[in-house]
Amino acid sequence: MKTTILPALVLASLLVACGEEKPAVETSTNTSTPIATTSAETSSAADALTAIQAELPVDAPAVGTPIQDVAKAADGTPKQDGEFTEIEWEDLELPGQGLEQIIKKYQPQIDAIPEGDPAEDAVMEKMQSELNAAPVNPALNGKKVKIPGFISPLEVDEDKGMVKEFLLVPYFGACIHVPPPPLNQTLLIKPLEGKSIGMERMYEPVWVSGTIITEQVHTDLAEAGYQIKDASVEIYQDDGSQQRQD
Repeated sequence: MKTTILPALVLASLLVACGEEKPAVETSTNTSTPIATTSAETSSAADALTAIQAELPVDAPAVGTPIQDVAKAADGTPKQDGEFTEIEWEDLELPGQGLEQIIKKYQPQIDAIPEGDPAEDAVMEKMQSELNAAPVNPALNGKKVKIPGFISPLEVDEDKGMVKEFLLVPYFGACIHVPPPPLNQTLLIKPLEGKSIGMERMYEPVWVSGTIITEQVHTDLAEAGYQIKDASVEIYQDDGSQQRQD
């Protein structure tokens, strides 16, 4: 699988982009992964991420961990789980207009700018705008799919201790502790009653199964290019099995 995660420079430099609105749900947070710095602002953002990581449970992923580092690599053949077809995050992108391609397009410009030059911010903003406008894959509309990812919670049922609604994202901490992914890498998930997971496990990777809709929607955390309603959510298991949390 490809690794769909913002490079350290992008992740750190755009940190402030995902903190302007208070998350709908308070969660523990953290980031132990060292981040390469190219400016004082990037260094400051890296320090902030490190402080966040220190507050997370010890078994939580490092902020920015891509789901591909957790999920098993596919052999290139779509796998079936009953009526659902397993898809990868690059399947949500159109050829040549994905996260990896857009970042590679701007990387030479970023590398050529002297450290601390204000021009760096302009290039980063332009790149982020293109990422935000990356188109969804219309061929997926109406398909029954299964996809692994991380949870950015939008709504919880405190009485039942369950996650009611969330964004499924390709790297841990997106939209809460680090910038949101492009809208074609963000899915709004509305689980069926009894088919979600407990709040205490929402930092763990999950599988989401359901019918995907290519319809953009605004949320308090980010713009989502896809939706899966009446979804089934399972904790991702390293051994290839899934544990249903009813």
